[in-house]
Amino acid sequence: MRLTVRPTTAVFVVLCLTWGTTWLAIRTGVEQVPPLWLAGTRFTVAGVLLLGVARLTGRFRWPTPAQFRALLRMSALCIALCFGLVFWGETHVESGIAGVVVQGFVPIGLVGFAALLGRDTVTGRAWVAVATGVAGVVVIASRSLGDPSGRMFLLGLAAIVVGTLLYDLGSVQGDEVLGQLPAVAASGWENLLGGLMLLPVSLALEHDGIADPDTWDSATPWLAWLYLVVIGSAVGFTAYTYLLQRWGPVRTSAYAFVTPIIALAAGAVLADERFSASVLVGAGLIVGAVLLLWTGGRREVAEAPPAAVRPSPAPPGGSAAPPADPAPARRRSG
Repeated sequence: MRLTVRPTTAVFVVLCLTWGTTWLAIRTGVEQVPPLWLAGTRFTVAGVLLLGVARLTGRFRWPTPAQFRALLRMSALCIALCFGLVFWGETHVESGIAGVVVQGFVPIGLVGFAALLGRDTVTGRAWVAVATGVAGVVVIASRSLGDPSGRMFLLGLAAIVVGTLLYDLGSVQGDEVLGQLPAVAASGWENLLGGLMLLPVSLALEHDGIADPDTWDSATPWLAWLYLVVIGSAVGFTAYTYLLQRWGPVRTSAYAFVTPIIALAAGAVLADERFSASVLVGAGLIVGAVLLLWTGGRREVAEAPPAAVRPSPAPPGGSAAPPADPAPARRRSG
């Protein structure tokens, strides 16, 4: 019997593997290279790459002055602040934990900010999901209780959570401009502008690390950087937009249940990361919260205007396309 795999299924697998392993690439890079420098150079190059793709495919657009101002705000929140905190956080937090927390808090934060800013009507089921996700982070943080060395872990975890929430805030506020530009062009501008914002900050704060010869004596972190740019940005963006066109945003967002598991597995198998029972329980709560949002988005449809939340085209994790928004707003399921 011949096994036939649909192209969309194969692309979905590629997407999950890509976004599930970028967290390990970040962790590998920041073990040797200053985190803001790694992030700034990565996003600057990724932005140039994506704008080149936009030019080749006829989707390049120069933003208007108003669009450029909106892109600057989004780039500051969704790239510079978000990834500056996430990359720094991964100097103290295992890649698997970072992957679970960020992938879970992207949809959770989108729901929360959409409701708080009056951009969407959110169901009671969605608020239960938000509370469950927050509980998951608290359970993960509890692993450091009684551990004298746990302070930096808590600071790193807090940085990752705050960075992800800033990404969500920028995504909600930047909805209009994202609908006015082709996705690849908007993503390219956002990556480029955010990367350029990070570089001078890195030079000011990390100049000793950048100038240290030990930073450059191994190819490993730069292979990780190349993985983030090529696989995370180019491959991730292509796979995501391909699925959006064929599956729609709701079905595509199912990757959010798979990538945290891949992040944990990649960290355990490839980097010998060890996770306590509290971490695994907390990860389960976060993934469960995402599942609750996803099923609520399909079945508990809130009576609200068409969703004002359209995720930013540069999600955490090193990819250059947005995670699909599973918030329970009125929209057509894919």
